[in-house]
Amino acid sequence: MHTMPNAILGRPARKGQALTIFAVSLFVLLGVMALAIEVGWARYVRKQAQSAADAAALAAAVEAFRSDSTSDWASQSLTECPSSGNLDVGCDYAGANGFTTGGDNGRQSVKIAGGTGAAPSAPGVTADYWVQVEASHNLPQMFSGVIARSGLEPRATATAAIRNVAANASMYLLNRKEDCFVAAAGLGLVCGEDFLGIGGNYINAPMGIYMASSNGRGLGLPNISAGTALGLLRVDAPFTYLMGNGAVNPLLGLASIDWETTNGFPDGEMFVDPMAGKPQPPAPSGLADRPVPGGVILGGLFPWTARNLPPGNYYATEPTGLLGEQQPTGTPIVVLGHVKFSDGAATPCGGFCNYVFYGGLVTGALSNVTFSAGRYVFAGAQPVDGGPGVGLTVGVNATIKDGTPRVAGKIGAPSDAGEIFIFTNADYPGLTLPVALADSGLSFPQVQAGLAAGLGAEVTLHGLNKDSSALPLELADYAPVLIWQDRANTTLKYDANGFLDRTCGGICENILSVPGSQEMILLATQRGGVAGPQLWGTVYGPRGSWLTVVGVLPGDAIAGPLQIITGALQMTLNARLELEQLPSPARRMSVGLIR
Repeated sequence: MHTMPNAILGRPARKGQALTIFAVSLFVLLGVMALAIEVGWARYVRKQAQSAADAAALAAAVEAFRSDSTSDWASQSLTECPSSGNLDVGCDYAGANGFTTGGDNGRQSVKIAGGTGAAPSAPGVTADYWVQVEASHNLPQMFSGVIARSGLEPRATATAAIRNVAANASMYLLNRKEDCFVAAAGLGLVCGEDFLGIGGNYINAPMGIYMASSNGRGLGLPNISAGTALGLLRVDAPFTYLMGNGAVNPLLGLASIDWETTNGFPDGEMFVDPMAGKPQPPAPSGLADRPVPGGVILGGLFPWTARNLPPGNYYATEPTGLLGEQQPTGTPIVVLGHVKFSDGAATPCGGFCNYVFYGGLVTGALSNVTFSAGRYVFAGAQPVDGGPGVGLTVGVNATIKDGTPRVAGKIGAPSDAGEIFIFTNADYPGLTLPVALADSGLSFPQVQAGLAAGLGAEVTLHGLNKDSSALPLELADYAPVLIWQDRANTTLKYDANGFLDRTCGGICENILSVPGSQEMILLATQRGGVAGPQLWGTVYGPRGSWLTVVGVLPGDAIAGPLQIITGALQMTLNARLELEQLPSPARRMSVGLIR
């Protein structure tokens, strides 16, 4: 009998083994491919979850910032979406991005939390308020069911925060291309102006400039370039950033401009009012009424005989009737000689005084006035020739100062709580109108903000000092503001929290009781070759306002560690802004993702 060789007999067995190995390998390969698809799908869903979480956290934080509502601000753990408040708004945004609690047949989940202090997902970051959102999706099982009891559950977490950060630039010029007003130089109505220089002007802005107008060159009135100059203009700044096509242009080609600018920036935080989100500074209350007979205050003849003027509500009066009863006149109060706004204590008013002036305040020529650390409210004045009355006027060769003297002719940091000058009207929230004024029938509409100074005036003033224990807590968030222009002094309407009112579909219009009251005036002067006004702090005017700096003689200047926030800046004749870096600039509330 013949038998087949083992090699021949073994061929079918080896062929069967190969088929088995191939079948198993194919099954594994298909499984790996299925798992890869499942994992890839999970990664895609996780990206969707991250987008939803980011949008939800940011929206909830922005809503809290805009509404200033504290109903949902208490610290809490991640929980289901509430039915109201800023956290509910955040959940709505998560839904708009494809994630809702119970979505996809119960497979989705959105949880949210909000609180203050250190954010749970970013313990090294301290926030005024934070929102944390977690979005997840339990995917149906495919091949993963072979190796796990549950399917993949991609999830994403995002944290947004409201933080108080420094607004470091030397200048913020806020007006946009659609913001219009009547400009200097007979230009009439202009729209989109952030800067206008007429004459020989100079600016030193060591911390840079932001300009929010996107108007470029070659526009016809009323539209005008973001910056316009007629005459000589030099600006020294490490940067000047303009939105969009914004540009600086010589008016009719009649200018020599030395100013490096960069445009093309999109709308963003750099072009937003740093004070947005802050209500107006609170008014003082409980002050005694101080009627001024004849509207004139006579001070001492010498500094050592200066007359102390205690805190209170000041207004001018005159005698009327047979009995000579004093009746309010609504005219400015005139101060002559040497006076000091103080209660006479070694530390005036315990470190911080409060004053309200109705009708305006004028310091006479050669007068010497000391403002103790405190809050000074210029609450309206009678219109003059159809224009606004002036809140504070400094006489020729007069001196205005506070409790921190210059050193070697130069202003330094404040040694006390500093001052804030609020320019507004008699209807400013929180003010209590004296009975005599309420009964007089007089009105006190918006004053013109700033310092209308005469030639040779010397001004040394410091804004609020956050490092002083005497600074009232209610004013701490406004440091280092020196001058505050009421937001009602513009043709743009603001809400109570300092945001533009957009309930009209666009920005709502504010009707001014006195046209032109949205202009702030600062007069540049000099004394002995040194800048007359030397200021420390922030000068604030809202979007829709403008600041005019007037210099008469060559060398007239405003100097000091100063920051300017306003709608637009106009400089005329021979004006110099010799700004220095402000050590502790204004702070802005910033909303953004931190994780």
